[in-house]
Amino acid sequence: MGRLKLIKQPTQFDKIILPDTSVLEESGEKLFTKEYRETIDCVRNFALKNRTPTSSKKIYYFYGKNSFGEERLAEYFKSKGYDIIRPEKLTLDEQLNLLINCESFASTIGSASHNSIFLRDGVEVILIPRSARDVNNSFYNGFQLALNQVWEQNINYVDSSFSVFDKDHNSFCYVISKQLKNFFGDKFDGYEEDDFKTFLDYVKFSIKKGLSFNPREIEGYGVFLQDFMAQLKKRKDLIASYDMPPKWEQLRPLLNYVTHVGMKSWGWWISEDQISNPLDQKCDIQAIKMNFPDHKIFYSVYYSDAEGWSEEVISPEMAGTTGQSKSIYGIKIWFDEAGAKKFDILYRVHKYDDTWTPWAKNGEIIYSHGVKLNAIQIKLESKT
Repeated sequence: MGRLKLIKQPTQFDKIILPDTSVLEESGEKLFTKEYRETIDCVRNFALKNRTPTSSKKIYYFYGKNSFGEERLAEYFKSKGYDIIRPEKLTLDEQLNLLINCESFASTIGSASHNSIFLRDGVEVILIPRSARDVNNSFYNGFQLALNQVWEQNINYVDSSFSVFDKDHNSFCYVISKQLKNFFGDKFDGYEEDDFKTFLDYVKFSIKKGLSFNPREIEGYGVFLQDFMAQLKKRKDLIASYDMPPKWEQLRPLLNYVTHVGMKSWGWWISEDQISNPLDQKCDIQAIKMNFPDHKIFYSVYYSDAEGWSEEVISPEMAGTTGQSKSIYGIKIWFDEAGAKKFDILYRVHKYDDTWTPWAKNGEIIYSHGVKLNAIQIKLESKT
């Protein structure tokens, strides 16, 4: 702080140094600069020159926040000879010494796993995704994918997660999976009681938060989820002891939707009852996609009095146009026959005149009377 100088008047400088971003995003992928590699190399070289012997050749970096089951995950690694490291309890020098000496590094994906950049070349790295879609270029693993390329290491992804709820506002769930046991050459005899207890704790927490199954997670886990749930259903005694709410097994996936607006192209996929775009930004909706794994959703958009309605499409197809600067002025949405027996689908739109239309449902027409639309909100109401 003693080197800081408060500037109170116009001032001239011979040179100004502006720090730049070292990890960039290009075409959906995160990339790092050569200066970033050089900086990390300086840290690694310092650690190599100053390292002292350590008995910890295999280490598991424990994250521990916002998760169910990581303690048990760590205990499994401990049984395989890994020392459990809680990095927040160590100094930087202590951490660097552990990392530069270790021969196998394991962690769940996130800020803890990012420390793998300080390992020596060729070291084994075992990464546990936080959820099924973390193995793709999502937020956390997007950074990890870039960091994996800073140095040549033996990177292994082993799925031992089970985070099937909407993870954007939720914790993560870990079990001792078949994949993890196979990785270490252990025989898999089905899931253990502690796996089910972990998952039930996670379910109760998620229900309390009002969350539903995330369709992308369910698709990602596939047979894994089916097998686990089939075994869990046989443990009626355990389910009863957890006092699970009625119909907890029937928790449904979320409806998701995304809009293409004005100059901003496609936005983010969002979950039901969320508003698709900021209301204060005048960006007209030009197209929409929807997705709901359990049932088909039909929808059509209205262009103008001259062009009328678009063709009816089925989720997750696009209704509307892109690249034509063609606004839409109305919409109608409805379920297939099976879905209509279980749910009402409600929707409304926000217009350029800063007003919402009334809610419509089950194929009723919303028409904005020539005023452009800049947001939509969709939700489901169960009939059972």
